[in-house]
Amino acid sequence: MKYFVEVFHKNDYGHHKEKGIKNRLAAAGLDGVSAVKAYTIYQIDGPYTAAQAEKIAKDLLCDPVLETYKTAQSKPAGGEYKVEVWIRDSSTDVVGESVKDAIFAMGFAKPESVRIARAFNVKGTFKEAALEKAVKKTFVNEMLNKFSIIRGA
Repeated sequence: MKYFVEVFHKNDYGHHKEKGIKNRLAAAGLDGVSAVKAYTIYQIDGPYTAAQAEKIAKDLLCDPVLETYKTAQSKPAGGEYKVEVWIRDSSTDVVGESVKDAIFAMGFAKPESVRIARAFNVKGTFKEAALEKAVKKTFVNEMLNKFSIIRGA
C-alpha cells in the first residue's frame, strides 16, 4: 500500500527556507509571489496498516518540536499552486534508502520503496506557465528530477 506523509515546519520555524524559495523564484523571473509554504513529502510503499503508517510518520519522519505532519496528500487552496519535485524513479533516492532502513530498524517490514519530494505551495499574481518556467530553471535538473504543478481549486 502507498502512503504519503507530508511534513511541515511549525509557524515559528522554516521561514528562511520559504524566503529562499521566494528569492530563487524571483531571480528566475517570476514576479508577484506573495507567499510560499515549503514542506517535504515522503511516499512509502509497503505492507503497513494506516496505524503503522501513522507511527512511522510520528516517530521517524517528524520532529514534534519543529514540525507537524499529515498522512495524506494535501491539495492547494484556491489561488495557490502546489509544486512537487521528485527524484526520478530511475535514480537512487539516498534519503529514501535511509528511511527504508530506519523503518526496518523500527521493527516494521522493510518497505518496497521510499521516495522523497521537496514541495512548496506558492501564492501570487502570476501565470502557471511563468511558475513552471521558474521551477524548471531553479529547482529541477530534468535528468534527475520529475515535477508537477497542481492548481488549487
